[in-house]
Amino acid sequence: MRGAAAKEAGIEPLVIERDAVPAGSTALSAGLIPAAGTRFQRAKGITDSPELFAGDIQHKAKGEADQSIVEVVAHGAGPLVEWLTDRYGLPFDVIDNFNYPGHSAMRMHGLPTRTGLELINRLRSAAEARNISIVSKAVADRLFTDPDGRIRGVEILRGDGTRECIGCDALILACNGLWRQSRTGPPLYPEMANALYLVIRATAAMP
Repeated sequence: MRGAAAKEAGIEPLVIERDAVPAGSTALSAGLIPAAGTRFQRAKGITDSPELFAGDIQHKAKGEADQSIVEVVAHGAGPLVEWLTDRYGLPFDVIDNFNYPGHSAMRMHGLPTRTGLELINRLRSAAEARNISIVSKAVADRLFTDPDGRIRGVEILRGDGTRECIGCDALILACNGLWRQSRTGPPLYPEMANALYLVIRATAAMP
């Protein structure tokens, strides 16, 4: 999604992917996206709004979530789902027979198979169709900054042990568990040392 948005903005994106084929935990999930105020909801008579969504997030987080981030997520999710449908042909629909705890409206949007595998495959196909470069079997091992601290490059480590340096004007780290340096090492943020860390995976399709 980030690569496609960057491409539309006239930026030449490069995706660095650890696995042979982009998948990650998304492929193991149900591939559902919570979004409020979408046309898919309106078509089914579901009343919802970004403000209600933001309130649900803060209620679930006991008011501890950064409100500015909550607002971005709550107001951006709906347009994102519709953009993916209109521009890239992802056939989203809102699920009206199931809801996750904490959501006060039916706002989970999914694809026909209700699987993350379909979601990630469709996103990858959309990226490939628009000639977005994906370097697989590689990880970002080091970052390079200029004297002002702005990231200007990355060194990638490929599966065969070779390294390559790539310059960039901007870098987005789209990874889970970044706050930890490793599973056994100290966290990057000491205040997170005793945090509860969960990865929830669902492999069964929704009925």
